Amino acid sequence: MGNYNEAARVSGVSREDFPSHKIEIFDHILQTRKLSFMAELFAVMAHSPGALKSVASVGEHVRFQSVLDEVLREMIICTVSQEVGNYYEWCHHIHRMPKNMQKVIGTESAENLPEPTGSVLRYSRLVANNKKVDDSLIEAIRSSLGNVGLIDLTVMVGYYQLIGTFCNTLHVPIESSLERIPFNK
Repeated sequence: MGNYNEAARVSGVSREDFPSHKIEIFDHILQTRKLSFMAELFAVMAHSPGALKSVASVGEHVRFQSVLDEVLREMIICTVSQEVGNYYEWCHHIHRMPKNMQKVIGTESAENLPEPTGSVLRYSRLVANNKKVDDSLIEAIRSSLGNVGLIDLTVMVGYYQLIGTFCNTLHVPIESSLERIPFNK
């Protein structure tokens, strides 16, 4: 898990300090995520407007435009976040899941949930850990979600692996307004 008790290795960029000729990138992130302030993750990434635009674009797709439903997306985010030790995203998303799922996500029992949820969460865990995924699991997901769902799921897992590496390596601080809920075991 990233060390979120240590100082951030890179400070965030404010809107005022963002390059004015690229301000539409900053504002687009605020608008699409319905934020009144720039989340620390994106504020830190804002040192590179090109990276910010590209990474946020992938995140926008997997969070708001994929064929996966909202609850399943949140379950995937929390599963991957726990697997890669990304406490920043865990704290941002665990409270968005139904209360009865908050203690189950990231545990073996989550993979026993009714289909397609169980298979999707098992796939998410395996891919997040760069483990082999067998053909039967691919087919179970494809039969439930189609090729589009399989692709959206795979891209989503990869996106949250990237975000985990970014947050953990640079010690991106968790906003003080967020409740610190421990990972499940």
